[in-house]
Amino acid sequence: MTKLNVLIVGSGHYVTGMTVLSGVKQTDKDKGVLLPALLALKKDDVIDNIGIVSRDGKKLKVAIESYGLDRKVCDSLRLYPSEDAVDETAYINALDNMPKPLAVIIAVPDYLHENVILACIERGSPFLVLKPAVTTLASYYKILKALSKNPILGMVDYHKVYDDANLLLKNDIKNSEYGKLQHISSVMTQRREMLDLYSRWIEADINLNINHYLGSHYIHLTGFITGAEPIDVRATAQYGVAEKKFNKKIADLIETQIRWKLGNDCIFTSYHIAGWSDPSETESMTRQELGLICEHGHVYSDQKYRGFRKILSDKGSLTPNPYYFDLTPDIFGDSNLHGKYGFLSVKYFLKMILDIDNSKKTLSDVDKFLPSITESGRVTAILEAADKSLACSSAVVSINKNDSGQYELN
Repeated sequence: MTKLNVLIVGSGHYVTGMTVLSGVKQTDKDKGVLLPALLALKKDDVIDNIGIVSRDGKKLKVAIESYGLDRKVCDSLRLYPSEDAVDETAYINALDNMPKPLAVIIAVPDYLHENVILACIERGSPFLVLKPAVTTLASYYKILKALSKNPILGMVDYHKVYDDANLLLKNDIKNSEYGKLQHISSVMTQRREMLDLYSRWIEADINLNINHYLGSHYIHLTGFITGAEPIDVRATAQYGVAEKKFNKKIADLIETQIRWKLGNDCIFTSYHIAGWSDPSETESMTRQELGLICEHGHVYSDQKYRGFRKILSDKGSLTPNPYYFDLTPDIFGDSNLHGKYGFLSVKYFLKMILDIDNSKKTLSDVDKFLPSITESGRVTAILEAADKSLACSSAVVSINKNDSGQYELN
């Protein structure tokens, strides 16, 4: 079987676990997600070389050394830039010099996504980008135009679509188990340590808000599991902790209300709360829950409490989520990632590349079943509409499709 080479553009919390809090305070991703996932897939003989791009070669080397990898694995790692260099565009050199066939995972701040995606498309390198892919329709349609000239696989890491609980919801809705949908609500908030983890990004990107990074999870999931299209959006924001910390207008919470149309006779509302200023003492890094009110009843999915809690004298009460991404080994001491939905997002991306190359799947199959770049137009429209609503004193912003089938905001 053909082995893929994989390049990760980015080296921070989600990649290696390295943050400003490393060695000071624990997080739920102290070893990252992407690098451990690729190391597990390399052990399964799916991957040949792994490349990692950072802006600071010295910090990248320190992050990799913390893994204590054996020589054989280290020999297959390619780090960009060199240890003594700081290079904002090191990904260009990496894209041009990594061995082929090459798959790319993009894990840099949102405002850098467009340029890296376009560089991948230009070189014909399939990519998986962390959510949200982009936050404006102008960027989205610019990417689609580039893909129309050079069609390649482009996916978005909305890993919640692989969670068994959400797959059950999707299947029940598909089978009309609930009758007409009437209301969907979600809460996803994180400890205020996230403000420290993202401090450099917050300072660099004036447009960054918690709705982009966190709210997009359940906003996307609502459209993905229902197939509904947004009608209009209204967003509100609450301030406090973040505003004092950064001395600038950064919202602690953003609440997004969306009206959706499903088919010809169903209009329902969803309401999504996203925040990153929960107390440090909360028992998990992320509070997350989802509820539906339907014609035939109520559905509730607690995605924080997964049935496992521990209370320790030195750490207090802790609630891990063993189904997302957990490095606890299996009963034989080997990797136990293969059923975890955070890992599955990476695995299915690489599998789709191989299936397309072997003519087992097509790009249209991806748009039909998986969170692809094309499919992300819906959530991009909603995120931009929410930003516009916030800028206009929480006015309602309409989302329409023009004669060409493109989303427009009014």
